Amino acid sequence: MEIIKPGTRFDFIGKQKPFLILSTTAVLVSIALVGILGLNYGVDFRGGSEIIVAFKAPVTTGEVREAAQKSGFDKADVQSFGASSDNRFLISIPRISILTQESAKKIEETLKADVGEIKRFSWAEEGGDIMYVRFSAGEVDEAKLAEAVKKVAVGNFEVKKQGSGERAEYQLQLQELQGQIAEKFTEIFGADKFSKESSVERVETVGPRVGQQLRDNGILSVLISLLLILIYVAFRFDIRYAPGAVIALFHDVAITLGVYAVLQLEVNLPIIAALLTIVGYSLNDTIVIFDRNRENFTDMTGRDIKTIVNVSVNDSLSRTILTSLTTLLAVFALFFFGGGLIQNFAFAMIVGIVVGTYSTVFIASPILIAMHNFLEDRKKTRASLDQQRQQQEASA
Repeated sequence: MEIIKPGTRFDFIGKQKPFLILSTTAVLVSIALVGILGLNYGVDFRGGSEIIVAFKAPVTTGEVREAAQKSGFDKADVQSFGASSDNRFLISIPRISILTQESAKKIEETLKADVGEIKRFSWAEEGGDIMYVRFSAGEVDEAKLAEAVKKVAVGNFEVKKQGSGERAEYQLQLQELQGQIAEKFTEIFGADKFSKESSVERVETVGPRVGQQLRDNGILSVLISLLLILIYVAFRFDIRYAPGAVIALFHDVAITLGVYAVLQLEVNLPIIAALLTIVGYSLNDTIVIFDRNRENFTDMTGRDIKTIVNVSVNDSLSRTILTSLTTLLAVFALFFFGGGLIQNFAFAMIVGIVVGTYSTVFIASPILIAMHNFLEDRKKTRASLDQQRQQQEASA
């Protein structure tokens, strides 16, 4: 199937300068936007909790957000999840437990004032909602201890005593984050709209340190993939092809991240997967044109490099358009009907496919020409120097 008639010769290479300027500007602006606005990292990368809740009756996103604030989560991000008729919402909270550093410190100070001198107070921020307290006096009145914790208003909790005498230690087990949401939502919306037992469908938590590690590994995976692609293309074709392929891929990733920075869309592990998919897709498109270039270098010996590359791009144009359109059809279906995390992934793919198709023609090919001319000039310079040296040796 040929959308473009064989023999058609659009002058892509002749129009390369304005597109190179446009692309350079777009990449620099994207990098600046990521630096200035920053990326909206999801729970995967910044740490926190994601909770999916389902309502028995229709409610709005605003009502769910207000209920989350009333439950003590002022920074909760709420978005509809799945089809609107499902009445499901994804609540993202930048915390993994009810307890925070501020509330833990407040509990410690209250216990010192109301119960007695504290010998040891421990709480691991990554560990959730359990605190351990040991008093200098050993055993203390548990009712008095519980009353002191209630003053801080951290929700329901349970006091467990471990050991006795001077070795007595008290474990304070607070209510889990999802338990507090389930309880508060049932109070706010009523049992006819929200069930404390079954409306919380899924809970995922990631600690801040783990999130940072995932973020660093995600960035490293993209950089390593670009390096390996550079080596692969240099081995598979020629060193003159490799820089164009890698610069085009960097161009695609940078602009996609720039779009995410402007729109402040959430960047999480599925987006890293999308970026790696974009890298693979764009590389595949570039390799097809490079392969045609290599064939035409043999078939069109003696022709100008710009003419050869332009013919190669035109010969592959029908294939490029058909592949991009059919892929976009599938990705658009995911975007419009997938919802939730799939929709976010699909949007990254849409941007990447459009930019990747563009970069194959207007970035990778012109850089191939520049590399070819650079290597040819070096070869001529080397040959000229060798000739001069031979002449000097002959005259000597």
